[in-house]
Amino acid sequence: MELDVVVIGSGPGGYKAALTAAQQGARVALVEKGLAGGVCLNEGCVPKAALIRLAGLIESANSLNGRGLVGEVRGDFPAAMAHKARVVDGISANFPVWLRRLGIRYLQGSARLLDPRTVAVEGPDGNVTLQARRIIVATGAIPREHPACPADGVRILNSHHFMYQLDALPASVLVVGGGAVGCELGYFLQQFGSRVTLVERQDHLLGGMALPARATQLLERKFLRLGTELRLGVEVVGTRVGNDGVSVSFSDGGEGHYERVLVVIGRRPAPSGLGLEKLGVEFDAEGFIRTSKYLETTQPGIYAVGDCKPGPMSANAAFHDARVAAFNAVRGNTLRANYHRVPLVIDSALQIATVGLLEERAEAAGFEPEFARANFMASIKARAHNDAEGFIEVVHDDETGQLLGGCIVGPDAGEQIHMLAAACQSDRGLWFFSDINYTHPSWYEDLGNAINPHAQAIARSGRDLFRPGIFATDVGGED
Repeated sequence: MELDVVVIGSGPGGYKAALTAAQQGARVALVEKGLAGGVCLNEGCVPKAALIRLAGLIESANSLNGRGLVGEVRGDFPAAMAHKARVVDGISANFPVWLRRLGIRYLQGSARLLDPRTVAVEGPDGNVTLQARRIIVATGAIPREHPACPADGVRILNSHHFMYQLDALPASVLVVGGGAVGCELGYFLQQFGSRVTLVERQDHLLGGMALPARATQLLERKFLRLGTELRLGVEVVGTRVGNDGVSVSFSDGGEGHYERVLVVIGRRPAPSGLGLEKLGVEFDAEGFIRTSKYLETTQPGIYAVGDCKPGPMSANAAFHDARVAAFNAVRGNTLRANYHRVPLVIDSALQIATVGLLEERAEAAGFEPEFARANFMASIKARAHNDAEGFIEVVHDDETGQLLGGCIVGPDAGEQIHMLAAACQSDRGLWFFSDINYTHPSWYEDLGNAINPHAQAIARSGRDLFRPGIFATDVGGED
C-alpha cells in the first residue's frame, strides 16, 4: 500500500500526528500494537482527569459544609474506578471509527521497519506491508523502576498497576515520587480516604519543572493541611513485602509500614521493537531517540514525537511534537520544536499552570524580568466559590514591556493559561488583556486585572516599547 505518512503509536503524539498529516492532504495510516489511544487515554491523562475531578468535588463540597451545604461527602473508591473505566471505554471504543472518518487507515498490530520507507505490520487480521514517503515514530514510554522498591503489581504498584489492578482503597499508601503523577494520584487517594505519605528525594515537590518556588511551597502547605505526610529530601533505600503490607526504610533512618506503595518516579522510553538501530537511527544514553530541531531522526524521513524522544514528557508536549513533525513530514522541514510555547499543567491539590519564560529562563535569555502579580484572595470569583488559594504571576521584560510568560496557581489554572499562551503569541503582548471585554465575575477578569495596571504604567512611562509577545513572530518555533 502506497502512503505519504505512516505513524506508529496511537497516543497523543501519534494520533495528533496522523490527524495533522491528514489535514495537510496526506494519505496516512496509523499503527497501534496495544490499546487504542495509548497510555494517555487508557492509564494517563484521561483516567487521571476523571479521578481528580471526583477528588476535587469531594474537597469543594466539604469545604462548603455549613456554608449552604450540609453533610460530609465521602468517596466510593470502587465506584470511582468503575466510572474511570467507563469514561476510557467510551472514548476508546470510538477511537478507530473516528480516525477512519477522518480518512486515516487504522491498523491493529506490531510494526517493524524493513527499510526507511517500508513498514511491515503483523496483526490479528493478517500481515500488511506499507510503503510511505515518511514515517513518524510515537512509541511512548513505560514507568521507571525503582531499585529499592521493585513493583510486583500487588503490594508495590506503578501507575499501570494503579489504573488496572487496584480494586480496593488502601488504608495507607506511600507514594514514591513527588512529580506530577505522584502529586495527582496522591491527592486523589487522600481525598478518598487513604492515609497518604508522599516521599520525594528532592527538597521540594515538582522538582525539575522550573516552577516558581512560591507555587511548589503553596502546594506543599495545601497537602499538609489536607493531612498528607510529606517526606522531602528523603529516598527509599529498602522495602520488605509482607502479608499485611510493605515495610519501608528511608535514607534519613526513618521507617514506615504501608498497605500499598505506589512508585511514580518518571517514565523511560518503551522498547519499540521497530528495528530502528539497523536503519541508522541513533539513541541517547537513556534510550531516547535523537532528533533534530525539526524532530527528524538521524535517518532522513523518519521522525519521532512524544515520550520516545528527549523533551517534556506530557500529552501537551506530544501534541506540539505531532504538529511539528507531521507538518515537516508532509511539507518539508520548516517548523521547529519550542517547548516554551507549550503550557505545563499539574492538576493536584492545587492546579498549577505555566507557559513561556519564567524568571530564571528569562534572565538566561538576556531579559530583565519584571512581574505583574495578583492573589486570588482579592478575587470576587474566588471568594464567591470559597476557593481563594492561589495567585497569578505574569513575567514581562522590564525594559521593553515584552510579555514573556507566566504562572497561574489556583482554580481552573489549566484553562486560564490558554489566554496567557495566546497573549504570548499575540502582536499585542502585554496589552492583549486590555483589548478584551470580560464577564464579571470571572477568572479571566482576574488575569486582566493583574496585568492591566502594569501595562498602563509602562505605556505612560514614555519608554520605547516592544509590544508583541515573545512568540508573536515565532511562527516556526525556536530551539
